[in-house]
Amino acid sequence: MAVMTMSLGCRDKDVVTESYATMAEARAAGAFGRGDLPQGLPEVVYEIRTASDLGSDRRWGLFNFPPAAADSIRAVLEIEEMSFEGVACDIPARIEWWPPLLRGTVNAEHAKAAGLLAYRTRQGGLTVVVNWKQGRAYYWKA
Repeated sequence: MAVMTMSLGCRDKDVVTESYATMAEARAAGAFGRGDLPQGLPEVVYEIRTASDLGSDRRWGLFNFPPAAADSIRAVLEIEEMSFEGVACDIPARIEWWPPLLRGTVNAEHAKAAGLLAYRTRQGGLTVVVNWKQGRAYYWKA
């Protein structure tokens, strides 16, 4: 039991976080080459935060977008909204910018009440949760 606890405690030690003010800044830092951001995001995306596990392909992130960019964001996503039933996000506790509502198994009722809708990306197998009214999206790959 002690060994299992120790290994779980060390599991997220290789998670690296980054923040970018603009897409241009994210591109210059190589965030797309590392797979830290969904492919096809428009240049108007801003206030980007990413977290990636160097030991796996686990990724988490968020970005903001202006209302006029909603169609460009939708182009990155599958057309059909997905159900929150069974959706879970296993993000390290130390990623303080991640909302509590999206930690662990997502409560579908609470997510809908908060104006959140879930989708899959067309490429890369990411789960994306969007608040269209606020112009904010959260994404992850477990």
